[in-house]
Amino acid sequence: MSAEPEDLLGAIDRAIRPVRRPNPFVAVWRWRYELAVLVGAFVAAPWFAGLTAPAVVGFTALVVLPLGVPPVRHLVWLRVRAVVLQHRLRTAFVRARIHSNAGRIPTILWTSPRTAADRVTLFLPAGLTADLLAQEVERIAVACGGVYAELLPTRWRFVVRLVIARSP
Repeated sequence: MSAEPEDLLGAIDRAIRPVRRPNPFVAVWRWRYELAVLVGAFVAAPWFAGLTAPAVVGFTALVVLPLGVPPVRHLVWLRVRAVVLQHRLRTAFVRARIHSNAGRIPTILWTSPRTAADRVTLFLPAGLTADLLAQEVERIAVACGGVYAELLPTRWRFVVRLVIARSP
């Protein structure tokens, strides 16, 4: 099987080109959950420190007791798993050299965690095609703790859905 010279040059370029840092807006979007917790703690700490001991116990109970309800605990666990999955996906993109010729990795727009599979909506930067991403779905599945991954098209060529199935 002979490869086209353009394909070989593109593969070499991707192999030696470093992955660029994200622009500030994408960086804030990537860390939105962690930043929200940090800002929330910063804002709530002075208010929480001024409360009496019974009020602190009451507010703590209001936060912790719903976690004893299985459906609530399941929803919280799914969202935490989605945040971890996003970080693992970005690491998988960098390690598998899935980036555009300019060094941009796909931007994760949204993650929909499910019990048996996770759906991730990706924005592909200019120069990165769904075909290139489809070649690496097995590596992505393994990096994210899945057994199978599939790339689904959307009506836009620069937005794709990645479904990562887990073993039950």
